[in-house]
Amino acid sequence: MARMSVLRRTSPDFAILLAATVLVSAPAAAGASTAHELAARPTGMIPDELDAGPRKSSSDILKVQKALSVLGLYLGPIDGYLNAKTKAAIRLYQRSGDLKVDGKISKELWELIDNAANVRLLLQRLDQVRRDKKDAARAALLSHPTTRDLVSNDDSERADPTRDPRHCFERPTARCLLNEASESAKAVFKAELRDWAFGEVLVSQARAGLGKEAMDTARRIRDPRLVMVALRDIAEAQAAAGRAAEALHAAQIIPDKLKKAEALAAIADIQVANNEVFRARDTVARLLDTVETLDDGLKRISFKTRAAVILAGAGDTDTAAAQMAEAETEARTRESKVERGMALRYVATALADMEQPDQALSVLSDVTQPSERTPVLMTTATALARAGDAAAALSTADTIEAVRYRALVLGRIALAQFEMGEHGAAETTLEMALAAVEQIELPYARSYAISRVAHAMIRFGRLANGGSDGGAAPSGLAAFARAVEIAGRIDDNRLRAHTLWTIAAEQRRAGDAIGAVTTETVADVATVEITSKLSRVWMFCEVAIEYAAAGEAEAGWTAFRKGLHVTSNIDNSWGRARALAKLASTIIELVDSTKSASSRP
Repeated sequence: MARMSVLRRTSPDFAILLAATVLVSAPAAAGASTAHELAARPTGMIPDELDAGPRKSSSDILKVQKALSVLGLYLGPIDGYLNAKTKAAIRLYQRSGDLKVDGKISKELWELIDNAANVRLLLQRLDQVRRDKKDAARAALLSHPTTRDLVSNDDSERADPTRDPRHCFERPTARCLLNEASESAKAVFKAELRDWAFGEVLVSQARAGLGKEAMDTARRIRDPRLVMVALRDIAEAQAAAGRAAEALHAAQIIPDKLKKAEALAAIADIQVANNEVFRARDTVARLLDTVETLDDGLKRISFKTRAAVILAGAGDTDTAAAQMAEAETEARTRESKVERGMALRYVATALADMEQPDQALSVLSDVTQPSERTPVLMTTATALARAGDAAAALSTADTIEAVRYRALVLGRIALAQFEMGEHGAAETTLEMALAAVEQIELPYARSYAISRVAHAMIRFGRLANGGSDGGAAPSGLAAFARAVEIAGRIDDNRLRAHTLWTIAAEQRRAGDAIGAVTTETVADVATVEITSKLSRVWMFCEVAIEYAAAGEAEAGWTAFRKGLHVTSNIDNSWGRARALAKLASTIIELVDSTKSASSRP
């Protein structure tokens, strides 16, 4: 499963583009007034209408002039006089807002102008933060001899208009799909979307062993912050492909310490999943060396707890315990209550991941913020259920305030109960999960929670069948039928289609061919209802990868070809590039699956 994690991401970590939105405490842009300066006295003190004469200076007019100046509507002196330029600026604002144009300002109009100025100032500050982040990333790349040539301002490369992609769609290979994906990405006009597409292409290139090509693609990314993300993703993709040495080399050249730490942690996770425990320990040692250089104390604690979980998985429990103790000590010494809560959440979650739920709950007792408690409660409840303490798991789940998360945890508990042979209790818990789902208001969150419950029921059917070759057991048939019924409640077309295809595949494996055909018919209808062609391709690729993981290459190739056909009809360059990159990742999985099957005795 670890090797699949890199490929299942819909994109590189482009959340870095939005990171500035949480940095509202950053210094204001040079020359900009703060929002508080624009409202030096409460709005309620502003008279119903400002009527200061042209020779009478007013602090209220001064504020109006400042706000209109921020909006770019007033270019005159900020002196508090209601002059002709001020009135003209007021009229401009009124005209732009489809308001009564009279050059006068009421209390209500001032509130509109004040809000607009506040928004403009915030955007200016965020834009300054974005520029600062880009400058820092560029400087870091230029400071490292290995990454210096990745920084380029050349944006002249264009797609080859003479190319003919038909041969690739007729006889697809990972290389030709990736070449076509690169050409499609070059044709994307908007820089942010083009960088996004290139980011997905290079992950697939690295996964395919095309390391040089992946670095060439990284050079095409204009945003230096995303180049850092690309370097991290290349390292992770190489690790997922089993090329640990190349992955570590790629991680070592990442100038950004945080991205290097993320890459090393991902590599170590994959090594543990592949049972390469000694390599994982060595990688964690590199990770901890990098972590010590991080300036952000919360990040240090986060990585130390993650390192502890990895070490525990690699069998080095003593070092894992030492790391946890060190991380907890650092967490408890955080001066800010908010930061202390976040840091303790990292510790508690790691303890739960290490199958120490009692210790996790003990640490959690010192965390008061609901947003920090929820992830720990989810992990802890799951750990308790796996340990066989369903009562404690259900009690813990009941303390989760957000119903969408509580529903997910109830599904996990039900699955654990079923695996332990407590079928009646499992079905009761699953009904509790479904009841919780009905309370979820956000449409996608509700659809996702229902899909997870349906997947739990699929697992019920698989376990009830017991892998028998003599046909599906009656309880297994009933579980699959129930899963289909639950999947029918999913509003999101892509989630519903994907879930139904998964059910149909399990029915075939259980020997229920008739049920599988019926479910596939419903899945076909749900697939047609997916309006986005890219989403349809993504869904087919996910299904194909699941078949590959199950060793069912033929069924995987069938799903792949369906996705390929949809992609051939995508005209949007951005969507086409992303779909082709996803298809390339999928074909690698299918080829590996076929090789593995042929090598079995």
